[in-house]
Amino acid sequence: MTATVAALLCAGSSLHAEGWRLYRNARFGTTAVVPKDWTIGAAPENDDGRVFTSPDRRSEITVYGGYRSFQKEQEIADRLAPGEGETVTYRKQAKDWLAVSGTKGDRIFYRKSILSCRGAIWNTVSIEYPASDKKKFDALVTRVSHSLRPGRADEAPTDCR
Repeated sequence: MTATVAALLCAGSSLHAEGWRLYRNARFGTTAVVPKDWTIGAAPENDDGRVFTSPDRRSEITVYGGYRSFQKEQEIADRLAPGEGETVTYRKQAKDWLAVSGTKGDRIFYRKSILSCRGAIWNTVSIEYPASDKKKFDALVTRVSHSLRPGRADEAPTDCR
């Protein structure tokens, strides 16, 4: 466990004083911290990640991985574009990562993706919550998004494990 992740796990939060736990997806190696009191959903059939639901069931954090399928530039453009019904209000990208945020109706979404394994695997965290709770969620979004890391993946090409 890196010092950064350890520090994130130990730090307090006004939204979730109970603490944080580290989730790691074995298939793609994607890791991120999530609030300890959020409920983890069942593994999907392809075991690419998990959905965590807030205690009040109004918010979700999804942590997952997946293979890059198309040209890197096209996938970056697709990930930065708004989905159906979304209005993008924030976009940022660097060489191997990107983040996008905005609204969809009365909800806020935030997605961050990191390319790993020499551009073969996307590691992603997606957070969705009521817009009315924005101030309460600012610290959570920052903590979860900053904790997102690629890692050793069970299904990665042999030279990336």
